[in-house]
Amino acid sequence: MNSSFIITMMSLLAKVLSVIVVITIMGFTKAYVSYKLGDTAIKNKGKVSLNPKKHFEIIGFFIFVFFNYGWTAPIDTSSLYYKNRKRDTILVCIIPLIVAILIAFVCQLISAFIPLNFTSNNILSMLQMFFSVFLSVLAMYFVNFAIFNLIPIYPLFGQKLFQTLLPANRAIMLSQYEKIFQLIVIFLLLSGLLQKVLNIISVFILNAISLPIGLL
Repeated sequence: MNSSFIITMMSLLAKVLSVIVVITIMGFTKAYVSYKLGDTAIKNKGKVSLNPKKHFEIIGFFIFVFFNYGWTAPIDTSSLYYKNRKRDTILVCIIPLIVAILIAFVCQLISAFIPLNFTSNNILSMLQMFFSVFLSVLAMYFVNFAIFNLIPIYPLFGQKLFQTLLPANRAIMLSQYEKIFQLIVIFLLLSGLLQKVLNIISVFILNAISLPIGLL
């Protein structure tokens, strides 16, 4: 079988699996942090779960696979249950993104120790190659998710973060244009313009977290 075809299929499979892993872990992490801070409603909604179906959103999934940035199904946490609404809302938005960067580091660390000697007629070398590609894509997608989800539009994590940081009247005013902002972001992403900006940040972070690995 043609080796370039095998590598292409490996890459596509790695992307699909990586998106499933990222949206599941990120959706679970946000819901879990909110739950631990007192939000019992999010558990009742079934979001404190590692079941991918609970976090799957078809448009976000396909955009993630083919454009490298995407989102989970909405994780509608409620600050009504928090002891300190402002602080805990910020934690619920930020902690999952920190977790994403840490997981990306672990993926790159493991990938650095996988021996690569690819031959298309050797099952072991093909598995090693796939696992290496998968970990590399997974690391990139976790970082990409963290960056993209700082954008302050629904259902991205940044929406509630910036609503919490802004004065109440300003947050209400901006929420009136939420649909327009969503369409603008999707258009910029699909056109590739937003990707160019986000890719610069993503590469910088991936290079930064790979620096200590290179010293090993």
